[in-house]
Amino acid sequence: MFKENLVVIGRKNFRDNTKQIDYFLRDSVGREEYLFTKNYSNNSYDLCKGGVRINTLLVTKSKDYRIMRLVEHLKRFVPYLKQEYGFV
Repeated sequence: MFKENLVVIGRKNFRDNTKQIDYFLRDSVGREEYLFTKNYSNNSYDLCKGGVRINTLLVTKSKDYRIMRLVEHLKRFVPYLKQEYGFV
């Protein structure tokens, strides 16, 4: 869990006949860092389009396969975020 107020934001990326979502991490200062790109799904985009706190997202449980894949993918990024950007 992070002490800082970090928010995950999803933005549509419909280039080259592919539908994808680019995920960014916004810190409390307003700086955004690119996280990763996943295939588009309505539910995961609706969840992240306005921004959702990373702590909330990491403990989300859903029956939707795409949301749970997003959560698992994000959990793999936690050590990288702590090491590379110093988020605590």
